[in-house]
Amino acid sequence: MTEFRFARRSAILGKSVFDHAPGTISLNSGAAYPPCLPDVVREAGEAVGPLREEAMQYAPLMGLDDLRDEICSFVADDRVKATRENVLVTYGSKSAFDLALRTFCEAGDTVIVTRPTYMTALHIMRTHNVRFLDIGQDEEGFCADELEHKLLRLENNGEPMPKLLFDVPDFHNPTGITTSMARRKQMLELAQRYNFVICEDDPYRRIRFEGEVIPSIKSMDVTGHVISLGTVSKILAPGLRVGWAIGDPGVVRRMAMQKADGGSNAFAQRIVVQLMRSNKMAHHIDEMIHHMRIHRDVMIDAFTRHLPETVIRKPQGGYFLWAELPEGTDAERLVELGIDEGVEVSSGRLSFPNDDPGHFIRMAYSFVTADEIKDGIARLGVAWRKLQSQARAA
Repeated sequence: MTEFRFARRSAILGKSVFDHAPGTISLNSGAAYPPCLPDVVREAGEAVGPLREEAMQYAPLMGLDDLRDEICSFVADDRVKATRENVLVTYGSKSAFDLALRTFCEAGDTVIVTRPTYMTALHIMRTHNVRFLDIGQDEEGFCADELEHKLLRLENNGEPMPKLLFDVPDFHNPTGITTSMARRKQMLELAQRYNFVICEDDPYRRIRFEGEVIPSIKSMDVTGHVISLGTVSKILAPGLRVGWAIGDPGVVRRMAMQKADGGSNAFAQRIVVQLMRSNKMAHHIDEMIHHMRIHRDVMIDAFTRHLPETVIRKPQGGYFLWAELPEGTDAERLVELGIDEGVEVSSGRLSFPNDDPGHFIRMAYSFVTADEIKDGIARLGVAWRKLQSQARAA
């Protein structure tokens, strides 16, 4: 290949989580469970038939008005008060977050993240050349006291203050932790005091298996310091590529002006409108909850059988399981050995903004069947025993 002058961000050609060798069991991708993908033939027919003049054109910059109204009704169940003017439709929640970064951050600005955090969000932030203020988690989720201490230190030293905070408070990706009500209130208070914006990413909020529902941070926001990021990727189908941002009208309008697409896919938006207006989406969410609860329990049981040395925190919902291996374990090597055995998991390294402790792995139980999960973790157990043998030999 010709020696092109690539940007630094693309100089290294890595492997995508969507690249799988034939016969490999993929436990590293939070893709949708294929048997649950919704049938949208009727909705698509309406979009390309009587509604084709709308669906086959460029969409309005802010999104279809009908969809913006349906999103307002959808989030009202979470006590989020929004009107059409608060809603920007995007190509998924990742696109919404990218627009927020474009709107608020210059290269060198600081973004607050959890330690660890969503790996793809980290990738997006790195393309914007931001700095990370990483904050730990415990059983109650986001460690707001640690953030307050670090913000006070920055303020006292006269250093630049963070502009954004990114978090997944419900069934956190990757840890599965749900942040408590007290911590959410504290996060919002700090955002108001230090004037940064919270990007609250909630793709899994409706995929709850058990436990009490905790109000979203956005539902408590009266000053406009929270942008709620939503998507249909986890509750309908990722291939629709429809998401949204809910925030102050002036903020979401500025975000819209950063769009490179002109207007997000009108055809897919119209399909989502039809699904939201019917009971199809609610039925689909119930079906997903049923299957994902089974998948989670099967994966935890398989870890107990095949990798009993790991520490697992049982998530109350979502798509992911986070495993802590004994300290000193080389998680990267375990991932490599797992591939040799025909199973793919993600190294925790991909989720840490700064220093990687080195002994965490992330699994998704969303994409494959329960039997494949059992087989995949059994294969990972074989890789684990090989790693232990290699460590003893060394």
